[in-house]
Amino acid sequence: MGDLVFITGQMPTVPETNEMLLGTFTEQTHRVMQNLAIVLEEVGSSFEHVVQSRVFITNMGHFDEVNRVYASYFPQPLPTRTCIGVTGLAGGADVEVDMIAWIPPSEGNP
Repeated sequence: MGDLVFITGQMPTVPETNEMLLGTFTEQTHRVMQNLAIVLEEVGSSFEHVVQSRVFITNMGHFDEVNRVYASYFPQPLPTRTCIGVTGLAGGADVEVDMIAWIPPSEGNP
């Protein structure tokens, strides 16, 4: 039947250095989504199995920019999503995303 994984908010942190990528909203969103892809793969899931996510951004004027990058990581239809404008995020980041995803049963393991 599979399980769910609840992924806490991912920031635009570069895994190799553990330093925050404080570039443009586009650059930060790509880094956040790449970090989420790493977590999803590690638990045996993928963007195809995301059932809900929450996107936090510090400037809603960049919503379309963030949304384009975010959507590019998913097959259609997109999972349910909430986008929340916030006054600040940890480490000076402008983008954070958390997710709930389904972990499908592995081959030979129902």
